Amino acid sequence: MATASEIAIPQSAEDIAPSWVQEVLQKDLPGVSITDVHVKGSISQFEGFLSDIIAFDAVGIRNGASQRYSLVAKLTDFKRPLTVMEHWTKDLQIKAETNEVKFYSEAIPEFLSVAIPSKEQKSKRGNEDDLFLPKCYFAATDPSSKVSVRVMENLKSQGFSIKVNRQSLSRDEMMLAAGALAQVHGLSHRVEIRSGVPLPEKFDWITTLSGAKAAWRDVTSYVYQQAVTEFATAFPDQADLVARLEKLGTLNPMEADPRPRLKVLSHAECWNNNIMFKYAEDVPTDVRLVDWQTPRYLPPTYDLTFLFLCNASWDVFHDHRDAILAHYHHKLMETLGPNDQDLLRILQEIKEWGVI
Repeated sequence: MATASEIAIPQSAEDIAPSWVQEVLQKDLPGVSITDVHVKGSISQFEGFLSDIIAFDAVGIRNGASQRYSLVAKLTDFKRPLTVMEHWTKDLQIKAETNEVKFYSEAIPEFLSVAIPSKEQKSKRGNEDDLFLPKCYFAATDPSSKVSVRVMENLKSQGFSIKVNRQSLSRDEMMLAAGALAQVHGLSHRVEIRSGVPLPEKFDWITTLSGAKAAWRDVTSYVYQQAVTEFATAFPDQADLVARLEKLGTLNPMEADPRPRLKVLSHAECWNNNIMFKYAEDVPTDVRLVDWQTPRYLPPTYDLTFLFLCNASWDVFHDHRDAILAHYHHKLMETLGPNDQDLLRILQEIKEWGVI
């Protein structure tokens, strides 16, 4: 990935020029010469409201052959959130966008450095093609404007898509998503063990449990109370239920289990609009987790609970939960290595966690 100090940060789509794209790609694609850029425009959709995702094709030559690279530039948009959430602050958006920049520029190179190649990837150590996220060529934040940019491969052009209208995930889709979570959990744990330093000390932008509690109070609590008020107005005869809902809003799910738990880097927001799937004749074959603006240091079961609660139908949860968790464990073992000393501990915690 190109380093931030060498390259300017675009403020809009008009700044995505051939010379800039060539700088961005040079580290990962040495010798590439970009001769033209075709900006296709914004492809933002669903709740991805912190950034404007601009699709573009870069045309050029590398190693004597013509090349065409399908990319996206994810640019901070300070106006977009206010069209979706009234209770929003610019500082919160800057923090979230900067988090994702640091995730790609600081954490991912470390993750790749400790990855154990699968049998198919023995000759491609450090390759992102077999990982859980899109390839990122450049990620940085402008210190003056606070606009962040992430230049990544265009997953849509490769056949990846988000399930529309909040459709629940099938058994096979849940298996792929759980496997992707196992990768990020396992790699982050390998980095922590190898460095001998807790992840929040190594990466000070990762939200800890106490920080997550504060975020829950500051943002989620407001949205929840607003919804309860709207419900009370619509159903004035449900006073008892409204009282129960108001009491529920004062509870913090982060405080539900006070026991010391093994923690990993967690996506923390893996609902279906942050999960992209690729299909072959309607059969899901690959997955990518996107939108890494709120990575947190939490037990692995947090992401798994979120995955089941927000994405699985009752039938999938009831009939296939064990198979999905078994696949998670298989991918975790593959990522950590069979001799990892904490593998059994993680598995035991998942078994104790059992059902939601």
